[in-house]
Amino acid sequence: MIDTSSRPSVAALRARIGWLCQILRFAAPAYALWVLVLLVLHWSDASEVTRAYSHWLRAELVEVPASQRLAGFLVHMIPWGLTALACGYLWKLFSGFLAGQVFSLEAALTLRRLALAGLASVTADLVARPILSVLMTIHLPPGSRHLGFFVLPHDMLNLMFLGGLLALAQVFKVAAEIAEDNAAIV
Repeated sequence: MIDTSSRPSVAALRARIGWLCQILRFAAPAYALWVLVLLVLHWSDASEVTRAYSHWLRAELVEVPASQRLAGFLVHMIPWGLTALACGYLWKLFSGFLAGQVFSLEAALTLRRLALAGLASVTADLVARPILSVLMTIHLPPGSRHLGFFVLPHDMLNLMFLGGLLALAQVFKVAAEIAEDNAAIV
């Protein structure tokens, strides 16, 4: 791996984006923690869970029992864990940028891992929705239970954005490999 941290162009880029790197580094764990707190608050409030799933499933639900809310929380921990993983990669990527590893193979691979973790999180969330609809209505009599699957506009935006990030990571990786090959020749 080539050390680009002492090159003037990399130092100038770091000077321009350093503040943004710091903001994004600290926003990543803050976001993961914020989502976790929101999930804990949501799943611990029986009336909120009942209201939310009544709305999403377009059905009148009776209060969801605590055991089903716990199961719903545990199902939600899978997409959240993948989101936290993506946030960890975001922290690593921007920490590397601050350390001068801007146009490196490691940065490209971290960007790819970030995109893949994000895509996995969105996909896990989409898969969790029908599971959660069953969990939230399983206590109802037969005929009143629901299997709901829905995709929201922001899901498609997230998938497109993360797919673009994955493509950018691939381009970045190839560029870093070419730069390393060229440096080895010279």
